[in-house]
Amino acid sequence: MKPVRFVAVASLLLSLLYGTCFSADVTGRAFMCTSAGTMFYLANDQMNGSKIPVDGRLISSGVKPRLYGNIGFGYVFKPYLAALVNIGYGWEAYNFDKLRVTTATPTTVGFEYRYGTRKYVPKAGIGVGYYVWSVLEDRKIMKDPVTLKQLKRGDAGGYVMAGIDYFAGPNVSVNFDVAGHYIFSKDTKDFPSGYAYDDNLLVLKLGVRYYFPTHVVGS
Repeated sequence: MKPVRFVAVASLLLSLLYGTCFSADVTGRAFMCTSAGTMFYLANDQMNGSKIPVDGRLISSGVKPRLYGNIGFGYVFKPYLAALVNIGYGWEAYNFDKLRVTTATPTTVGFEYRYGTRKYVPKAGIGVGYYVWSVLEDRKIMKDPVTLKQLKRGDAGGYVMAGIDYFAGPNVSVNFDVAGHYIFSKDTKDFPSGYAYDDNLLVLKLGVRYYFPTHVVGS
């Protein structure tokens, strides 16, 4: 997804939800959320396109961001504190070969600090996760040419995030989040030809949260 397109979609969604604003104090309420955006691998030279192993040599290639999406559930313990679980999936393509892509499937658990209870609520968070990553060629998992190990693993990691919620109704908020993930994926023994180091993943996403009512009003 191109950055300009992402910003345009975000602006349109916010404009459609503009109207009467409500209190953002949702203490004691559970919520579900969904979001979409894009992702970037940053640190690992093979994942970010700096040095790609192709036919026994390393080439330089840029990357093409693609879609990232997630669903999640959470609970607001206090006006300033919430806990949440997210499951996401995204991928990124290389410029040199549109059939080769990298993927990420994070499952994370974390806490969110929320500042204020007005219509705009800045927030920051931290948490841990389990990250399944892979490298695909024409939808098939690639293998290290030396060890023949598949370039797909699940590794532990953690994240930090910052964002803002806009409350468009008593039960609905629109949120924009930026999250940085660190994945402990280093394995030079199984992957001596590349893709062998820890990964950094940057995720930008726009989403919607629905807060479940605490009770049903009169019959």
